[in-house]
Amino acid sequence: MKNKYSSWNNNGIFLFGNPIEKPPLEIVRKGRKAIEAYFNSLKEKEDENLPVNEVKVLLVGDGGAGKTSLTKCLRGLNFDKDEAKTDGINIEAWEIEDGGRKIKVNLWDFGGQEIMHATHQFFLSQRSLYILVLDGRKDEKTEYWLKHIESFGGDSPVLMVMNKIDVNPGFDVNRKFLQDKYPNIKGFFPVSCAKKTGVATFCTALKKELSRVEMLSTTWPADWFLVKSELENMKKNFISYEEYTAICSRAGISDESSMDTLVDFLNDLGVVLHFKEMALEGTHVLEPEWATGAVYKIINSQQLADAKGILELNQLPDILEKQKESDFEYPKNKHNFIIGLMKKFEICYEIDKDQVLVPNLLQVEEMEFDFPYQDSLQFVMEYEFLPKSVMPRFIVKMHPDIKAGLQWRTGVVLEDEDLQSSAVVKVDEVDKKVYIFVSGSRRREYFEITRKTLRDINRSFEKLTVTELVPLPDDKEVSVEYKELIGYELAGKAEIFIGKLGRVYKVTHLLDSIERPENRMAMKQYSDGVAGLKELHLHLQQNQQNLQVQKTKTEVDVDIDINIDIKNDLPTLQSDFETLRDLIGADNPALEKKLKEIGDSLDGVGPGSNKEKLNKPLNKLGRLLKDLGDEKSDLNKTVSGAKKAIQAAQKVGRTYNKFAQWLALPQVPDILVGKDK
Repeated sequence: MKNKYSSWNNNGIFLFGNPIEKPPLEIVRKGRKAIEAYFNSLKEKEDENLPVNEVKVLLVGDGGAGKTSLTKCLRGLNFDKDEAKTDGINIEAWEIEDGGRKIKVNLWDFGGQEIMHATHQFFLSQRSLYILVLDGRKDEKTEYWLKHIESFGGDSPVLMVMNKIDVNPGFDVNRKFLQDKYPNIKGFFPVSCAKKTGVATFCTALKKELSRVEMLSTTWPADWFLVKSELENMKKNFISYEEYTAICSRAGISDESSMDTLVDFLNDLGVVLHFKEMALEGTHVLEPEWATGAVYKIINSQQLADAKGILELNQLPDILEKQKESDFEYPKNKHNFIIGLMKKFEICYEIDKDQVLVPNLLQVEEMEFDFPYQDSLQFVMEYEFLPKSVMPRFIVKMHPDIKAGLQWRTGVVLEDEDLQSSAVVKVDEVDKKVYIFVSGSRRREYFEITRKTLRDINRSFEKLTVTELVPLPDDKEVSVEYKELIGYELAGKAEIFIGKLGRVYKVTHLLDSIERPENRMAMKQYSDGVAGLKELHLHLQQNQQNLQVQKTKTEVDVDIDINIDIKNDLPTLQSDFETLRDLIGADNPALEKKLKEIGDSLDGVGPGSNKEKLNKPLNKLGRLLKDLGDEKSDLNKTVSGAKKAIQAAQKVGRTYNKFAQWLALPQVPDILVGKDK
């Protein structure tokens, strides 16, 4: 029987959707060299290859739910009715036996304070097991936490503990409803840590579920264990990247791919805290509590509260000063790293070289300002689950455009002088909606930038369901789904009837009110199909000749004649590249890895970036497009039969060539055909 996920061409058989057990998926994603390095390291010392036998378990839930008490019960320690609430995280090691093998369980107990939920993204990961602890005395936000886990942990298994049943014996949840909606829930367990009721049953179920976690079956070469052991036995809170590579070298690991893969695994296990960003990669944190402790101290400091989220960097020595013996040391030369960590996770942004602002601590009340709401472009994003960090992260990303300091905890006013437009973006946490209002002479262009920023944030979460809505012009309380309107347009339907209003609306009028028709042209072309590669070749050839004429013209005065608008063209390029990535990266881990690197590089620049900063990501994109246009390349063969991919690549190529002229980069001739003319 033919597999619907298989395909055949002259180069072989390609199968998709098959589970890979060895090597681990993280290594496959790194490409051929990493796979070869992994198998070579295993082959050299086959008798010393060992399973990891270690797993990360994360306990989440509201403050006071009893997460710390549960970890104590599991480890056979006494219950303390006066147990202090966890600040940040506590990590405890617990060893269990399963079928004669010993398994090390790293129990990560997260503080439940709402303001600290933004820091969870440091550590919540896949390839782990989650325990959601609910407090039987309270009206719990059960689905909030399940969505929270899903957003960061994907399909990781979850065990639900209904704690404190000695206080409320009737406490329970709608088990069938929750398990149907969240199939990763593996069981429900009524427990009383105070009375030890249900703890043994839960412990048995936990051990059974732990044996199924993917990390346990992963095999490592012996050399990797030497590195892991040395790092775990070090008494330092952090080491430099150079120290890490020296440890690897002593263990006999010299291949860079192996080093990178190993540190990613160690990060998953919680042995180190590792980041790939240039500003942070020089430091590997060996004690995760050291990092979260610093962030916790800063976010909860009186100085920050008094200043409504503004942190003077010269206050850090006082805020991070060691108060008691158990506190960590935070040397002054690591203060920039800690602030860099907060910037990476978009917890704060830089006001100037001496100040940063934490949006989570802005004033709660909306500020007073004038804005023409009635005449503005309006758009709504409706979330099934709205992560607490969406609005703060949006404020961080858009902070260069903030108008006259008009920002509060759940909203911001933006302004772009070049586009002569302004915007108001605010969140309704109860209705789980983000409202966008844009006014000005080029409001559609500014809306595109604003929406792209929010979409990028949304995409950073796993399984986040967001519905985009277009309010009707004569009744803003009624909206139509954006995708519905696009579907009508693709189907050639000119009008849409809104039953509740009994009125007909022109589809193009509704769509044109928020975005330019040319931005939707690609979707129309996808449905119409492409006339064929020959016609596409002629079109691209003509386009290339036009670009060459422009290039000749600009050799006289490149800064005057190049037709490029960074505010408009860069977001368009970023968005179109994401479309191309979705079309050609699926089921191809090696290619997806390469596309992700380029996408991350493109997303790291903005309309305010200078030529030097834009050069590197555009250069990477140019190399990909050149490969795409080479008839002899595997990438060209992948795309040549896919109409949607052809159209997407063509669109990316046209915009890239505009930047290439301006940045003096090589232009891409005849994209997808590969014939230099």
